[in-house]
Amino acid sequence: MSRRLFAVFLALSAAALTSCSDGGGTALDGDAKNGTLVGYEHTQVGKEYWVTMPQMENTSGKPLTVLGGKIAHVPAGLRITGYRVVSDGAGPHPIGVIPVGVTDDHALARRGSAIPVKAHTLSHLYYEARVKVTGAVHGDLTTCRYTYRQGSTTYHQDIGCDTRIRLGRP
Repeated sequence: MSRRLFAVFLALSAAALTSCSDGGGTALDGDAKNGTLVGYEHTQVGKEYWVTMPQMENTSGKPLTVLGGKIAHVPAGLRITGYRVVSDGAGPHPIGVIPVGVTDDHALARRGSAIPVKAHTLSHLYYEARVKVTGAVHGDLTTCRYTYRQGSTTYHQDIGCDTRIRLGRP
């Protein structure tokens, strides 16, 4: 019995060591949304909104591929229903909250979630989170968590992002 447990432990340890670092990535930085509180005080219960996340800047000397992004802290009253990758369309990166269906430009939305970022470059792609308001909101959406691969190692890195969503008049 103890040999079987030891074999399972070895297999899990080897998988963890080869597939992912312990986090600690430092190659990414965020755009102007980094450290800025964005607010939207006109949401309605049952409605959905797109919340932009920071564009990723690769500050390292090696290319990387962002494998996914998510908002790590979601307060009571909000629920993330999905994510998408969007192009800035060669214009400025929008920052904020947009009601679903108002300005959706599906020509810019991309399927899949991987975003290649060259060394010392700001990506022209970014993530948006689709957020549903489920009740009174108690707190802010905070901490954008990205997973990326550089070489054969996978990293996790948090970039500051804060969005305040509150109920308001329709």
